[in-house]
Amino acid sequence: MNVDRSHVVQALHAGGRPDQARRAEEELDVEVDTVRDADRLRDLGIDPDSRAQGGGLAVR
Repeated sequence: MNVDRSHVVQALHAGGRPDQARRAEEELDVEVDTVRDADRLRDLGIDPDSRAQGGGLAVR
C-alpha cells in the first residue's frame, strides 16, 4: 500500500517524534510503499502494518 511521505511525517509529529519526522522527510521517497519500506518505517517508529489493517499510520 502506498502513502504520501507527508502522512508519515504528520504521524510522527503527532506522536511527539520530531527527530524521526525530520529523518522521514530526508530519507523517504515522496510516495512510500509500506511493504517495500517496512523496515525503514519501523526504524522511524511507524507500524507499517497499521495502514493495511484499515487504520491510519500508527506510531509505535
